[in-house]
Amino acid sequence: MPDQPLSDREIFALLDKAHDLFRGEKGETEGGQAVIELFLRNTDMIQRAMLIMLAERGRPQSGS
Repeated sequence: MPDQPLSDREIFALLDKAHDLFRGEKGETEGGQAVIELFLRNTDMIQRAMLIMLAERGRPQSGS
């Protein structure tokens, strides 16, 4: 376990690096290609969700 927990921005940056490792790559088999495409789609979706979360965290909260 790391000494220091990762910030949300650090997590986003690591996801971006992982996404870049597979961007533009082709799988040797159909199964391999399907895994690459699924990984790229899923990491893209996770990053979008994180951006929304980070943006909402920066918004002022409305008082009830």
